[in-house]
Amino acid sequence: MKKSYAVISDIHGNLLALLAVLKDINARGIETVINLGDHFFGALEPEGVAQVLRENPMLCIRGNTDREILESLNTVSKKDQMERVKAELSSESIAFLQRLPLTLSVDDLIFVCHGTPASDDEYLLEQVTANGVFVYNDEYLVEKTKDINERIILCGHSHVNRVIYLSNDKIILNPGSVGLPAYLGNGEYRFAMESMTPHAKYAIIHADGPAISIEQVLCAYDWHKASAAAKSNGSDNWAEFLLHGRMPKALRVN
Repeated sequence: MKKSYAVISDIHGNLLALLAVLKDINARGIETVINLGDHFFGALEPEGVAQVLRENPMLCIRGNTDREILESLNTVSKKDQMERVKAELSSESIAFLQRLPLTLSVDDLIFVCHGTPASDDEYLLEQVTANGVFVYNDEYLVEKTKDINERIILCGHSHVNRVIYLSNDKIILNPGSVGLPAYLGNGEYRFAMESMTPHAKYAIIHADGPAISIEQVLCAYDWHKASAAAKSNGSDNWAEFLLHGRMPKALRVN
């Protein structure tokens, strides 16, 4: 039986990018949309995104920034933009986040997580080192996903679109980010995640029995307008990330 799935992730409040992606998905006649989380947080339009998600039913899970919103509801967060985002979100939008599962299984074919199966804030595919960000080798990923029965494993969080075919015939897919094509990370090491284009990104899975085809889709939208909105909301860094999909020179790690 043939079936197609659209996979989106990491909208981060970017309403213009989300509308462009949904328009493209609808034009292709794809009915099943899988959303990997990180819906609202950022320097853009959280409640606008929430309204669109309510109007477009899809399979959604919770991402790390969705969790951080919920965890900070009764406190004052030190995270930049968090207080503005919480102030804009309606009670209906908060309830939406509270209902979301951490993982999903779809049609016994697709396993859905935001970061890894066990954590929403770890990377499944990427290792961050003092020398940069690298994709884990095949042996490591086979071991890391050995308890997942589904053939296709979806992950987001890094915002970098990748398809990794494993030696055990499983496929790991990161569709990239709908709404934030680059960001600067700070953990044990300072690092950059860069998709290298400003496009809104998503992926399509075509399943025809054992035959799996995957498309990575890059949608144009008015990223200049999104960048200006981020700047007006006080985030010069987001303004640059949205325009270029990479670090501005002043923030480059290497």
